[in-house]
Amino acid sequence: MEPPPPPSRATLDSFQFTFESYLDDSARIEADPNPHDYDSQSLSESIARFQERFGRTYNSYRSGSYHFPNDPTENERQEEQYDILKMVMDGRNYLAPFSAENPPTKILDIGTGTGLWAVEMGDEFPSAQIIGTDLSPIQPAFVPPNVRFFVEDALEDWDFPADFDFIHTRVTLGSWEDMKSQIIQRAFDHLKPGGWFEAQEVMITPGCDDGTMPDTYDWSQWVKDLVSAGRLAHRQLDVGEQIAPWLQEVGFVNVHEATFKIPINGWPRDKYLKHIGMLFQRTLMLGLSGFSVQLFHDFLNRTQEEIEVSLVNVRRALFDQKIHAYLKLYVVWGQKPEMVQTGAL
Repeated sequence: MEPPPPPSRATLDSFQFTFESYLDDSARIEADPNPHDYDSQSLSESIARFQERFGRTYNSYRSGSYHFPNDPTENERQEEQYDILKMVMDGRNYLAPFSAENPPTKILDIGTGTGLWAVEMGDEFPSAQIIGTDLSPIQPAFVPPNVRFFVEDALEDWDFPADFDFIHTRVTLGSWEDMKSQIIQRAFDHLKPGGWFEAQEVMITPGCDDGTMPDTYDWSQWVKDLVSAGRLAHRQLDVGEQIAPWLQEVGFVNVHEATFKIPINGWPRDKYLKHIGMLFQRTLMLGLSGFSVQLFHDFLNRTQEEIEVSLVNVRRALFDQKIHAYLKLYVVWGQKPEMVQTGAL
């Protein structure tokens, strides 16, 4: 059997090394008598060997840090969600002031998921370096040459230099204990002067403008339970209108906020909004069990059977077009101040 190839540069870049005393130049390295029993692939295999619970799979790297599944059903939902948000944003992937005439040079996508955003940004800006990080290696193998993905935990210290000019998050609810300190502050610290941070987050608390949503709306009750479970798990699930103030408190300037209403099903009269609502209903239906089961089981002490029974009425609510409910997408972007040059007095 031929020996395995040496690890690639990308593989080496994925790991942090601690140089212990046994790696000192004067030390003698003992040879492994069975060198093929464990090779560089073993680390990747252990990360990709996902945990199985409730008939779903979950990340094994930093197990318990993220409470939602990463299986094909969830990946399909994420990609449909990606398409919907792009439609809502009029075909754009970002609102920060970048363009072909003013392109970013280095982009960091935190919680990249299936990596679609990073891949499209790599196609749009071929001269830029795009880095996407996530707890699960679920991204495609064939991507533009300027796009790289790494398995990283964004809750830990970011092992990146402060040379990004664009850092991005999208629908990361339930991923952070404190988005302001863990993500927004770190983004500020890792941007070069003049760089931009943009967060695109969906507020799961429903809104309604015409009084058709009753206090007993089952989606609203489900949201209350989910937020309660998230607090017990030390995860924020009600992020939205706070993001812009957080950016300002951290030190960002030129902070802008755009909000978009996404119908929860096909209730709008406008055909385009009706189409978006029907797509969004399907996406919410696909995700409902995965959003609920681990959090409700582990933190609200419910059995899987109890959880699924409770979701029947929530699914029914998603089909009720007499209730004109919507969720809000918050898109917030801000700039790190330019470095001020001061001369000697």
